[in-house]
Amino acid sequence: MSLRILIADDESPARARLRGLVEELGHEVCAEAADGLAAERLLRDRHPDALLLDIEMPGTDGLTLARRMEAEHPEVPVVLVTAHAEHAVAAFDADVRDYVLKPVRRERLERALGRLRGARAKEVPRIRVKIGRREQLVPLDEIDCFVAEDGYVMARSATVEGFVDASLRELEERLGDAVLRVHRGGLVVTRSIAGISKQPGGAHFVLFADGFERVRLSRRQASVFRKYLDDIS
Repeated sequence: MSLRILIADDESPARARLRGLVEELGHEVCAEAADGLAAERLLRDRHPDALLLDIEMPGTDGLTLARRMEAEHPEVPVVLVTAHAEHAVAAFDADVRDYVLKPVRRERLERALGRLRGARAKEVPRIRVKIGRREQLVPLDEIDCFVAEDGYVMARSATVEGFVDASLRELEERLGDAVLRVHRGGLVVTRSIAGISKQPGGAHFVLFADGFERVRLSRRQASVFRKYLDDIS
């Protein structure tokens, strides 16, 4: 499982070095930032799986951003990348996952990203959902489907309904095989699928294990769903 990684470093050569290593290791650099403010914006816009973060940057420094992420983006693990070993204690106090010294060696970065990948494979993804006036991190297994309506994306199930600050395409890229497309404007979470019903007129609907209202399945996607259900049966 590859990771989508945001690199934040104010030095262009350092970013280029990290990008090259990340891509050599089979991961994707989804964005780069030259300062803390840009990194915060990209965290909201690009939804990375992990952040490679320099400590010394103009504006918001790396340690300050790492501490802020504990509250605002706890789902995104941070690996601090710095030339200064004396920051190690402060770094782990900020709840970072790892600490890599410059000049970055390929083997050291591979270990750090490998640990993140292993931890991510064991975790149930959490989705940031705005329910009423509050944002919550909702485990994916509590969501049945994502539906695009009037320019917004909604997360829905028998117990959850709220807005998601991501497009359906972004959710597909992030969640991979954990979701399936039902039609142009909808995704369903595979763990929530109970089956498919076919109506007398030929229409197909996806049924959910929690009894949530069924979702219409396009004719084009019906064969994809049948194959998926056959493969897991």
